[in-house]
Order: sequence, then structure tokens, then C-alpha cells
Amino acid sequence: MIYSAILPAQAAGGADVIGVAGVYRSAFYSGDTVTDVTLVAPAGFVTVTGAATNNATFTVRHLRAGVVQQSFASLTLTAGTNLAAEMPLTVPITVAPVLQADDVIDVQVRQNGAGLAVGAGVIAAVYVS
Repeated sequence: MIYSAILPAQAAGGADVIGVAGVYRSAFYSGDTVTDVTLVAPAGFVTVTGAATNNATFTVRHLRAGVVQQSFASLTLTAGTNLAAEMPLTVPITVAPVLQADDVIDVQVRQNGAGLAVGAGVIAAVYVS
């Protein structure tokens, strides 16, 4: 099962934005283990060049009944980590979430320091099997 969110644009230094990737439902063909998380920007996306201090962080979160249980994957656009059109970035999984029916997976984009402008349309995909 793949859960995905298409994220809105965010101005440098702007307020957090959140995109809901989906509601977990167990099924006979899938499991409850998050195996991969990726980000990919759409065609024509203006490259976001990572920076050491003024950057942006993408965090994948697990919610139950509207309450964040944990953040389980995170990627910061630091120096050398750039977000470019149609170039997937792997988001490291930091902890394995224990998913239950009706849990929500979302993606939060947070600006650090002066931040980085992030264009609209970045797709965050969470693979569960």
C-alpha cells in the first residue's frame, strides 16, 4: 500500500504546512510495516538547494485520534541535499511506527532559520507492506 500527499507551496520562513497522506487500513494484501518513504518534486519544479542552517525539514508523522503518536521519518534539506524536479529523495525512517486501523499518516514541512521557499506539488510517498 502506498500513502501519498501532495504538499502545498511554502514561503521561506513561513508557517508549517501539513499534507495528509492517508488513513491506515489493514488488508489481507498488506501489512503494517513502513518500508520506504520518498519525496519527489513535479516536472518543472524549481530546484530547492539545501543549506547548512536556513533550510526546510520534511517530517512524516503517525497520528491516532488526532494526536501525534510519533514522527517516524525525517529529511532536512541541508547542504548537498537538493529537491529537484522528478528526482526522488529517500527520507530516512528513524523509528518503526505501530499502525492500527484508522491511524493517520501525514507530512509536515517546517522552516528552519530563515528557511527555503518550497514550491507546490512535492509528493511524499509512504510505502507500507
